[in-house]
Amino acid sequence: MAERMITTVTGDIPDSELGATLAHEHLYCDISVHSGRADNRLDDVAEVVGEMEWFSRAGGRTIIEVTPEGIGRDAAKLRDISVASGVRVVSGIAFYDQSTYPDWVRSASAETIADYFVRHLEEGENGVRAGLIGEIMSHNEPVPNAAGYRLEPLERRVFVAAALAQRRTGVAISTHASLGRAGHAQLDVLEQEGADLSRVVIGHCDAHVHDDIELDLAYYLPILQRGAFCQFDMIGWEMLAPDEARAERIAALVRLGHARKITLSTDTCRRSQFRRNGGRGYDYLWTSFLPRLRRWGVSEEQIRLMLVDAPRALLARA
Repeated sequence: MAERMITTVTGDIPDSELGATLAHEHLYCDISVHSGRADNRLDDVAEVVGEMEWFSRAGGRTIIEVTPEGIGRDAAKLRDISVASGVRVVSGIAFYDQSTYPDWVRSASAETIADYFVRHLEEGENGVRAGLIGEIMSHNEPVPNAAGYRLEPLERRVFVAAALAQRRTGVAISTHASLGRAGHAQLDVLEQEGADLSRVVIGHCDAHVHDDIELDLAYYLPILQRGAFCQFDMIGWEMLAPDEARAERIAALVRLGHARKITLSTDTCRRSQFRRNGGRGYDYLWTSFLPRLRRWGVSEEQIRLMLVDAPRALLARA
C-alpha cells in the first residue's frame, strides 16, 4: 500500500512523520489590518523561531498555519521559520473576512476562486505549496445561534470555491466558525457542493460556552455525526471562555468516543502571547491545558488521538 503523504512548506512528508500537531495557529501574519491592534502583527522570523524552541521542548512537532490571504500570508516566510526551527509547518490557503478580500475575489466566479486555491495547492508560491484550504471564514455574530446563522452571498461563493477545489485535490478544509456558531451553516454549503465532510474541520468550536454543557454538545455532536472534525483551537483565550469549561466539554466528547475527530490548538496571533514577551507561548497546550484534560479523566492514548491521529487523518492524502 502506498504511503499517505502530507504537504508541508518544505515538501511532502509521510504521514507517519507528522507527530503532535497544533491544528490552528499563526506564525507570520498581519491581522492588525483587520483588528486594528499592532499586537496582531507577527513579522519577525527570528522572533518566531525563538518561540518554536519552547514548542519543540514541550513535545510539539508540527503546526498547521492558517493565515489567509489579505492578512499577511507569506508562504516563503513560513518555509524560513520551518527550516530554521526544525518544526514542521503545513500552510493553508484561503481568504479571511470580506473586508480583507482582494478586489478580484469580489467579482470572481466560484470556479475562478477554486482555480486560485488549486494553483496554490498543486503549484505553490515561491516554491512552497499549501497543504490545505483554510482558515476559510464566515462572519462573526455576537450571539451564538447555530440554527439561525446564514452565510452572506460572497462568503458562500468562497465556500463553494473551497468545495470545488477540495473535489479536485482531495485536501482538507479548515474553517473559521467563531462567534455566532457558523459550523452547521458552513457544512450545509460545503455538503451541497459535494465536499467530503470527513476532510473538513470546523474551527473555533470553543469560542462560546454555555452554563449548561448540553447546549454546547448540541452544537458539537451534529458536526461530528456528519463526519466532520470539531476543533477546539482557542485554548488559552480565557476572555472568551474558561479553559476549565473547554476541558470539560472535550472530555465529554472523548467519553462519547469522538477523540479521533477532535483537534486542538491555541490560535496564537499576538506578540503579547509570545514567551519572550511574558505570554503563554505556543507550548501552552502542554504546560497548562493537557494537565486539565488528564484531571477530567482523558487518557494519554486519547490525547494522542487528538494531537497526532486526528490531524494526520485530516491532512494525509494517498
